[in-house]
Amino acid sequence: MSNGFLARAVFTTHHKTVGLQFLALALFSVFFGMTLSLLMRMHLTGSTDTTPERYAALTLLHGSLMVFFVLTAAPQFGFGYYFLPLQIGAQEMAFPAFSAVAFWMALAAFAGMTASFFTGDAGPTIWLGSATLFCVAALLSAINFCVTAIDLRGPGVALTRLPLTVWSWFVTAVLSLLIFSVLLAACLFMLCDRFAGTQFFSTGATAEMTQLARGTLLGVWQRWFWFFAQAEVYIAVLPCFGLVSHLLSIFSRRPVWKERMAVLALCGVGVCGFCVWGYHMFSSGLNPYSPLVFSVLASSLGIPAAFLVASWVGTVWGAKPRFTVAMLFALGFVALFLSGGVTGVLLSNARLAASAAPNDLVTGHFHLVMGVAATFAIIAGLFFWLPKMSGRRLNERAGKIHFWLTIAGVYCIFIPMPWVNALDRSHSPFISQFVAVAVLVTIAAQFLFLGNFFRSLLRGDAVRKNPWRATTLEWFVSSPPPRENFSGAAPPSIYRGAYEIGRPFAGGDFIPQHLAPELVEKYR
Repeated sequence: MSNGFLARAVFTTHHKTVGLQFLALALFSVFFGMTLSLLMRMHLTGSTDTTPERYAALTLLHGSLMVFFVLTAAPQFGFGYYFLPLQIGAQEMAFPAFSAVAFWMALAAFAGMTASFFTGDAGPTIWLGSATLFCVAALLSAINFCVTAIDLRGPGVALTRLPLTVWSWFVTAVLSLLIFSVLLAACLFMLCDRFAGTQFFSTGATAEMTQLARGTLLGVWQRWFWFFAQAEVYIAVLPCFGLVSHLLSIFSRRPVWKERMAVLALCGVGVCGFCVWGYHMFSSGLNPYSPLVFSVLASSLGIPAAFLVASWVGTVWGAKPRFTVAMLFALGFVALFLSGGVTGVLLSNARLAASAAPNDLVTGHFHLVMGVAATFAIIAGLFFWLPKMSGRRLNERAGKIHFWLTIAGVYCIFIPMPWVNALDRSHSPFISQFVAVAVLVTIAAQFLFLGNFFRSLLRGDAVRKNPWRATTLEWFVSSPPPRENFSGAAPPSIYRGAYEIGRPFAGGDFIPQHLAPELVEKYR
């Protein structure tokens, strides 16, 4: 029995198990990260006596957990590993061994980054080694996703028939190949500085005299880091864009408005997001003309983003949406993304942004656009796909209470931060206490979700095969899916796009992707 358990749960290379492992890691990380954020807020309000060094380490650990193991792992690796083969008619990922190795390297990176907080002087080195492991895991996953999406599509699965979720996972994988390789190189060079006596980024006496005075060593590191960090924002939100577009269509019972435009917009976000790496480097000594170039590139990012927003609005415009919890969180993502964009207008002014870099203006903007908005999309995906993964659905009433408490809480936390900071009252005791209370309420609401999640897994309502009346291929196998996605047989052919919703057919209002044209005519 133990051998069977180890083969199924530990040494497995099966894509659905690996996806569940990444989702479990993300779920644990998000609650661990929220606990750290509460400790940070207690420090800011004077409730704890944390030293500045420990507070800096706490901030680094919080950011590392949320960026790597929640915002990257959940929407891309968790949902992507589980559903990419199902949605394109494949039995498995292209390289199953890469799937398993990627998860265990990510888990080792999680353990190392957590341990670095408690290991004193060795902490930075342990964190750096852990970041290196995660970069390798991300690159293995990116190769796996790209080859699977290109080479393993089932019969009839043309590019024009792919769901937007698949497009977002594919574009994110391409972007991951580009930027995680850069961060991997930077981490390896820094490890060489520590253990091999090199001076890629070190500040030894000789290097300080010859290069650091001109800003080259520090500047090289900043450029390499921002080459990754700016694009990492889009690695976190691109899968969320695809998922939200998908959910808005399904629960509005309408096709995605201008679907091909939305696909091009996803690609445009990936391209522009990769090219704006120097936009926030206000004090790094770049060429005086470079801010103009990066500002133009950053402004161009608004074009594909505006196309996506227009597609979302066009999809729900005039519809009669079904306000499930998944739909509410998808709409919450849209609201938070737009709110974060408004705060980003303040950062478009280079002088204001340079002076605001160390304070709450950037913190509030960053969390609204990337952190909280992406988390809303992840929760929407869990409410939508948990019936497929487990055969049981989450409680809708508890989910709606969780949604309203959470969205009210995050607005009370992050909206005061940039606007009050802009008014030069960011250190007001009243505001700090107000934000601290909002943090407590928001974290308490997440435990409501946690209870709903585990209760539903154990005693939740069983679901039929396709409770949401979706069109994509994963909903036409059993819930949960069999180990062999299509029961060992060849996957069905795909005859149509992913969003033929709102068309009357056989007493319903959608046409499955795999239904042959002659059957549609027969039962229409």
